[in-house]
Amino acid sequence: MTDSSVQIRLANAQDKETIVRVMEEAGLSTEAALAEGTTYWVAERGGQPVGAIGLEHGDTASLLRGAAILPAARGGGLGRRLVMSAVEYAQGRGDRAIYMFSKGGDWGTFGFTQVPLAVVMGDLPNAPQIQAYKAKSERPGGTTWMRALDTGASKA
Repeated sequence: MTDSSVQIRLANAQDKETIVRVMEEAGLSTEAALAEGTTYWVAERGGQPVGAIGLEHGDTASLLRGAAILPAARGGGLGRRLVMSAVEYAQGRGDRAIYMFSKGGDWGTFGFTQVPLAVVMGDLPNAPQIQAYKAKSERPGGTTWMRALDTGASKA
């Protein structure tokens, strides 16, 4: 079932509490939500938040942050819509790659491939997620994924 009644919009500073709540309800970290150098989206149904996603930006790549859908809103393709909104935004800003950390799911269906952690750590050393892991001397759990993006440089 697709849900065309859900609207996805760019988040603003007033959305921080909403983004934190949605991510917490989905069991995701909210550390540095809406930090400088990030872009977030909120998905709403009937004016009520049902999902959120973010990107942490580097010079030529971004790190996907918190693809969160509330349980009652799952199963209608909203997660795919949020992920594709973030991918299209990263591509539009000229990123050559988008990365993510995930403890589950087959992100290959979105065009992502598994890469070593060192790749994202090298490409996005100042991303809030990376800085948080470094400050705690931790490694992100799960798998590190990357999707190469067409920057349009080869287009005529």
